Amino acid sequence: MGVAARIFLGIAGFLVLATIIYATTASEGVGTTMLLLAAGAVLSVGLYFAAKSRTNADPAEGDGHEGAGPVGPAGEGEAYLPHASVWPFAMGMGLVVMANGLALGLWALVPGALLAGTSLFGYARQSRRRD
Repeated sequence: MGVAARIFLGIAGFLVLATIIYATTASEGVGTTMLLLAAGAVLSVGLYFAAKSRTNADPAEGDGHEGAGPVGPAGEGEAYLPHASVWPFAMGMGLVVMANGLALGLWALVPGALLAGTSLFGYARQSRRRD
């Protein structure tokens, strides 16, 4: 099992333990529910990493696939990654403003949606241009 899987599964175990302690000592259900949901989310990531570590053997461990790697449009064994950009940050900010708009009202929801949509368009446009 990979290191990332062990870390996430350890955090999930800690959160389950914290949920049990919190549920027995506190007299409210919201904190218990949130801790349990956090444990479930971290557990799902840990299980994903554990499954990936079983299916993808590390070439350094000597499984006979030293030259194996992703083959994409960028070339043999070389993956295409987009350039550094401000668009993902702007998209995240738009989504945060949109989420706040669900609680605050339409005056925050609409600008957040516009910012997120514009950022998505800009990021897709930038990713299409390959140097």
